[in-house]
Amino acid sequence: MAHKDTDTDAFGTDVLIIEDDPTQAEELACYLRRAGLRVDATVSGSLAIHTVAQLRPKVALIDYNLPDMDGVTVAERIRRLSPGTAIIVMSGRIDWLSDLTLQKVGIFTFMNKPVALGPLRNTVRKLVRTTTHTGLPPLPQRKSLFSLSFGFS
Repeated sequence: MAHKDTDTDAFGTDVLIIEDDPTQAEELACYLRRAGLRVDATVSGSLAIHTVAQLRPKVALIDYNLPDMDGVTVAERIRRLSPGTAIIVMSGRIDWLSDLTLQKVGIFTFMNKPVALGPLRNTVRKLVRTTTHTGLPPLPQRKSLFSLSFGFS
């Protein structure tokens, strides 16, 4: 179920966390809120799609392994509903997912779980600032799917 911040304004939210583990979702949300971001969270792909249609988040942080659909499917649907939303996918393992698929869907970066919180916070904050001021940034060129290169300086 989506959690709504009381300070979310009419322009939506900064980050939507889509994570089926409520404990992990709340830990990520609390961490990002402490960084000054407006955060909502949901536990399934279908709830996330409904929430995206309402909030138009600047960044969607998607767990790849959701109970009702995979993270790429969720990312594709979010991209259609909210083309200005930057997408980050996180997972413990997606060996078969190619860089081409990630770029085709418009996923900005992949982060291995457990996610390093400092790099996650920095990446999310940069994406929020960029989408707020100049629109969606270009996709970074990836050398390898599993490198932790975010494409930002």
